Amino acid sequence: MKKFLLMLMLVVMCVSAASAEVKIGVLTKLNLTPEDFAKIVKAERESGKVKIFSLDGKQDDMTFVFYESLNAMQMALNAGEVNAIALPEDVAEYLLNVTEGYTISAIIRDEPVFLSLGFRKSDDPELRDKFNDALLSMKADGTLAIMLSKFVTEAGIGEPEPIKFYKYSNTDTVKVAITGDMPPIDYVGADGKPAGFNTAILAEICRRLHLNVELVQIDSGARAASLASGRSDIVFWFQSRKAQGKILADVPDGVVLSESYYNWDDTYLITKK
Repeated sequence: MKKFLLMLMLVVMCVSAASAEVKIGVLTKLNLTPEDFAKIVKAERESGKVKIFSLDGKQDDMTFVFYESLNAMQMALNAGEVNAIALPEDVAEYLLNVTEGYTISAIIRDEPVFLSLGFRKSDDPELRDKFNDALLSMKADGTLAIMLSKFVTEAGIGEPEPIKFYKYSNTDTVKVAITGDMPPIDYVGADGKPAGFNTAILAEICRRLHLNVELVQIDSGARAASLASGRSDIVFWFQSRKAQGKILADVPDGVVLSESYYNWDDTYLITKK
């Protein structure tokens, strides 16, 4: 997903030409404050582990504002509350394809960021173990790569196709939370129905495990609360990455992660034209 790199060479603009500090909107990090996150990013930039390719060549200081959902981030950008919003490259590309008036101002290149499923630590680990086994088998037999190509890499700009879930009798039902805050990876359509990559993965895992599914839609910021309250048994997309030599997971105490199923290296800063 590098086709916007050429655009970056041709379009001349910056996040904020008038200030040495820019405000960046990001989805809420559940175990960090915005100030903590800014310190980590600054330290990683100074060490050279995080590189920022800005169109104007400046290395502005960044402050971060957390938002509970992608919609809230976009509203903040449109209202001028932040200079840019930070999104994974595939999500940024999707947003640029479906939304007028946005462009890329910079690329942040980091060590890989991974997405996983979150489970309650207090639960029997058997459910997570079963999901891990299914994810590993999907990686080994090529199913995960096929789904990534179909629903992310080669996805068009239209509505992702609905995913069919098998219905089984005399089996358990798992409640799985979908945020819709990372289209086309974590996607909820205008009709309120989840679709896309995460939903396709879930359907395949539950087909292999013979489980029924109840989908629950939440905002990104409600992931931990959804698990803790029992509203969901599993939540899609907790993040983990290396920072200052440690694994930094976007997950609070009481939550454990599955095997990763998606990762990215580049984060794009999206601004208004």
